[in-house]
Amino acid sequence: MRGGSFDADEEPHEILVTIYGNRIGYKVDLDPTNSQTIIGRDLDVDIPIDDESVSRRHCRLMPVDGAWFIEDLRSTNGTYVAGVPVTRAPLRDGDLIKIGSTIFKFLSTSNVEAAYYEEIYRMAIFDGLTQIHNRRYFEEFVEREISRCRRHSRDLSLLLFDIDHFKQINDRYGHLSGDYVLRTLAGRVSRRVRREELFARYAGDEFVLVLPETGADDAIKFADVVRRIVDETDFRFDGRKLPVTISVGVGAFTRDMVSPAQLVAAADAALYRAKERGRNQVSA
Repeated sequence: MRGGSFDADEEPHEILVTIYGNRIGYKVDLDPTNSQTIIGRDLDVDIPIDDESVSRRHCRLMPVDGAWFIEDLRSTNGTYVAGVPVTRAPLRDGDLIKIGSTIFKFLSTSNVEAAYYEEIYRMAIFDGLTQIHNRRYFEEFVEREISRCRRHSRDLSLLLFDIDHFKQINDRYGHLSGDYVLRTLAGRVSRRVRREELFARYAGDEFVLVLPETGADDAIKFADVVRRIVDETDFRFDGRKLPVTISVGVGAFTRDMVSPAQLVAAADAALYRAKERGRNQVSA
């Protein structure tokens, strides 16, 4: 078992890439001649993870008849594949494996080197936990949109929202439940985002939606749609219902704005007002 760069003379085979957690981008080659590859918190396992939520010997990967399987080793917090807890399951190309706070991506393809570097590019613009765009990509996108608005006198609005009392969710139910909330929320909201719009994780439990060709009135209406989507979602983790709502601030582009920071500041001020009014609110 080894991590690092590719050897051009090696035959391609399956790999794990860390896309969220410590050592993002780290690659582990999976050797089909090994009967098992152990992942856990112990230092003597094949893939150690320094995380208290990971069991000492958490799970193992096994080659079986040309395929790879993952098996949970009675871990405390479970092993997840594609967001589903598993006892034993086959792995397919592109599967996301969550162990504690770490997410691996399983890659199995005839050109694993190209797949690895494509995944490195994705990590530069996507958030590993939620699989939506990250702040870096948002900043580039909104800067282009503001330039376009100034040139062509177009509308542009921005929604900034965060999860009400998110720290309390983490403190009461654990950080794994917090990760579940972030992933589930991102997935539900993403379904309502149009191709020309952008949904991104801004920071922690803060998210941002950029709405080109959208004025303030329509942005406020859509913000309430997003708020209701979250409010009506049944968030359940380990059989427990989690109380999840959001507060949304709406900012609209004006001609005196010259930078993305000004548009974000307008939405942030509105978000603060929504919090002051009792949360689970939209403010502009």
